[in-house]
Amino acid sequence: MKNHFENELNQLRQLLCKQGLVVESAIRQAIQAFQSGDTEIAACVIENDSIIDLEENRIEVECLKVLALYQPVARDLRTVVSFIKINSSLERMADFACHMAERAMHVASLSLESYPEVFDFLPMENQVLEMLQKTLLVIERADESLAGNVLLLDDSVDAMRREHRMHARSAIASCPAFAEYFIDCIGLARDLERIADLSIDICQQIIYLQTGRIVRHF
Repeated sequence: MKNHFENELNQLRQLLCKQGLVVESAIRQAIQAFQSGDTEIAACVIENDSIIDLEENRIEVECLKVLALYQPVARDLRTVVSFIKINSSLERMADFACHMAERAMHVASLSLESYPEVFDFLPMENQVLEMLQKTLLVIERADESLAGNVLLLDDSVDAMRREHRMHARSAIASCPAFAEYFIDCIGLARDLERIADLSIDICQQIIYLQTGRIVRHF
């Protein structure tokens, strides 16, 4: 029975890893769409979100089956509960990818030839993608040490979001004709920050799984 349970957990972890890669691809495409104004890429991100939603449902059902069949306790119970929460966080990341894609389509629709302010989101995008890549490794390896490393990156993303928000507010005041674009820039920074926050949530969950310690709010 124990071997069967371990096999089920390994299969669930593999499903989460595959889902993570699909979500990462969606986020990268959404970033690319906003940078380039490519509405076809943006539309693809939005269309494929339903596939991620269906997979989230499937993984959750499999987790609930494992709970019902094996009735795990202690660390085994923590593992399945952690998988359910990680699954939900990955789906939420995909939702924010959709938000970014929608912003990309909106910006592309604006009848403005050029913007007086150029927002450099590249440092923030790279930081968030680094956190996401490490988080996917944390899921795959259940690596508590790497999870702690990801937690250290959160403050810099928060600082960059604040900087972009202040920049956009100043730009709106000086160039109100471009306000819609600047508002989308504020939204993009918020979406990126939320993806980083969800990476943090997943890493905190892995730390809980490995140690039994709840590190949220600390």
